[in-house]
Amino acid sequence: PKVAMLLFGSGKIVCAGARKIEDVSKAVEKLSEELTSLGLLH
Repeated sequence: PKVAMLLFGSGKIVCAGARKIEDVSKAVEKLSEELTSLGLLH
């Protein structure tokens, strides 16, 4: 899904541009995978 995500130091995430709740879920999963692969998420 084409979304923009802002990730804050507090851990909060703002997701904009999603049209369906499923798009948000997919985007968060992809972000989680990316952060894990970079060693930023355990």
